[in-house]
Amino acid sequence: MKKYHQSIVSIPFFLVTVLSCESQIAVDDLSRAPVFAAEDKLFADVFKPLDGVWHGTFTVYTDVRGQIDENVRPEQFAAGLFDSLPLGDELEIAVRQEYVSESPYFQRVKIRDEYRDGNGTLRIVESHGVNKVQDGKMWCVVKKPDETVIHSGSLEGIDTIIWQRNLHSPLKIEYFRETVITNEYTIIGWGYYGDDDPDLSPRRWFKGICRRVEK
Repeated sequence: MKKYHQSIVSIPFFLVTVLSCESQIAVDDLSRAPVFAAEDKLFADVFKPLDGVWHGTFTVYTDVRGQIDENVRPEQFAAGLFDSLPLGDELEIAVRQEYVSESPYFQRVKIRDEYRDGNGTLRIVESHGVNKVQDGKMWCVVKKPDETVIHSGSLEGIDTIIWQRNLHSPLKIEYFRETVITNEYTIIGWGYYGDDDPDLSPRRWFKGICRRVEK
């Protein structure tokens, strides 16, 4: 990735299906790429390092202490923070992801998740989506069988994208730090869901490591 100097503020997600001020397509429209705008040029090829097929594991953890009054919605991961947390494994997902850039600003993705539920039954979930730049903002939109998930993006340094969403009815607040270096990418984050208290520490944490197996 190249170096960028713009931070993008998370946008209220009740607006995601509303057309933009420039009569763009809706943010959750996966059928076509947005119309290029001058402000998009800053992010040319920002998703390019992901092109290819990736295999790895994504693990969902639960803080065994529950929610406490510290590290509330951490947006910076101090050295060793994740590893210092008393986390218990909740779910381990084997993932396959395929990314294909159609332009410097629009990339399609196919996702296959495999995991065993609480009864030991193997579950396979297939999703598809896009990473895109629209009106000078970065978006990740993934259509799952039961919902469409939309994250807004911002850049941190030369290799990292921060993905966030902030929904309150029902509660779904998430923060992911995705870093791509050559043929490996890692993702670390946290989330608030359901009856969680957003004014306390996150109950659920996430960590994933994927490696490129095909370009």
